[in-house]
Amino acid sequence: MRRCRNTPLAIVIAPILICASVVLAQDFGYEGRYGPEHWGEDYARCSGKHQSPINLDKVNAVEKRFPKLDFYNFNVVPKAFQMSNNGHTVLVKMSFDEDTMPTVRGGPLAEKTPLGYQFEQFHFHWGENDTIGSEDLIDNRAYPAELHVVLRNLEYPDFVSALDKDHGIAVMAFFFQISNNSTGGYEGFTNLLSQIDRKGKTVNMTNPLPLGQYISKSLESYYSYTGSLTTPPCSEEVTWIDFTVPIDITEKQLSAFRLLTANDDHLKNNFRPIQPLNDRTLYKNYIDTPIHNMGSVPFVNAENAAGNCRWRPLSLAVLLPSFVLVALLRTSVFSGF
Repeated sequence: MRRCRNTPLAIVIAPILICASVVLAQDFGYEGRYGPEHWGEDYARCSGKHQSPINLDKVNAVEKRFPKLDFYNFNVVPKAFQMSNNGHTVLVKMSFDEDTMPTVRGGPLAEKTPLGYQFEQFHFHWGENDTIGSEDLIDNRAYPAELHVVLRNLEYPDFVSALDKDHGIAVMAFFFQISNNSTGGYEGFTNLLSQIDRKGKTVNMTNPLPLGQYISKSLESYYSYTGSLTTPPCSEEVTWIDFTVPIDITEKQLSAFRLLTANDDHLKNNFRPIQPLNDRTLYKNYIDTPIHNMGSVPFVNAENAAGNCRWRPLSLAVLLPSFVLVALLRTSVFSGF
């Protein structure tokens, strides 16, 4: 039998190619050669026509009466809470039991799937001072920081398979405003930021709070549009829900974000400039009650849902080795969230 002499070389080259792909996937920044104006050179989708963020223009927004947004398990304490500095943002991942995963249904998401969207992760964008920092703007006004809660359409078994699919991903965006007191759990959260001061550092919160403690308490007023991820590869067909009632954060707490570093420089101004709306429609949720009279939306657990229908995530029984490799390569791209 003839021996294939190229096999050892292939074994050597394969890991090199994998490592090169990972490095390239993380090779973006917010200024200079790797800034947003150059993203389209390496990631073609970043030059698309339906990109995010945008300016949320009240005058041109179309009012629409969306179904009620329902939040399930946003008051469940996670089993684990991991914060990491990936050189682009503070990335938070939370783990839950299968039947207590936070999910969102209704609102603009009702048109996409009846199954709802499941929580994947949340992360932040901020500026070097209080006049800049948010990615989306409201009437050309920027906020000092913005929170993105990333969700996956439950029609897909995992995050990677949901990418580039029609409405496979949704992002709930929340603005921050400077206040004397902070919303929910940000005191304990920002106290841990000094432990991830440099790129690559990770810390686990020992006494984590539910996801609902990190978002706005008023969830009726929002804009919605179809956009993209705001970091490479800028995949489109993402459903955006931008809530107008800000999250309160103190100046000291926000300063803790600004002290983080990436590549021996301060991690600051990690926001993408606004993109043209082009042929898209921006919707504004129609509400009957004036904003100043609105109360908070109660969170519910899955077991309390109407009809006692308990959602359980889809499972992926078998992954072929080639699919695993593709997933690893594509997942590396999203370390830049």
